[in-house]
Amino acid sequence: MAYIVNRITLGQIKAAKSEVIYYSAQTCWWTHDSAHLCLNSARLPSDPRGGVLFEAHDVDAWFQAAEAKPDHYGKHGLAAFIAAHHLNCVVSLGDWRSTCMETWREYNALIDAAGADGV
Repeated sequence: MAYIVNRITLGQIKAAKSEVIYYSAQTCWWTHDSAHLCLNSARLPSDPRGGVLFEAHDVDAWFQAAEAKPDHYGKHGLAAFIAAHHLNCVVSLGDWRSTCMETWREYNALIDAAGADGV
């Protein structure tokens, strides 16, 4: 089972002033740092499960859209959104490799299981 570890906050991500947000077309995964990108079997940048990526170049607008509709992320709102960041969801407490979930429901369940609610 995956685990939410909250290694980075939304404030820290915004303070990094990244020029691009990378986000998965197939899962809820996202990151602000190109060093977090994985490679899929075709050797293309991907999420940890090999999913194809999109890029958002208007970072401020991307965050504004996310913050404008916290209900989109389910029960825990923005806490689920930040849980989907590359640094905040790991394979297990014994295996700190990043992983990702396909749905916001899964992230909300992981937050419930870990008692890790909070942005």
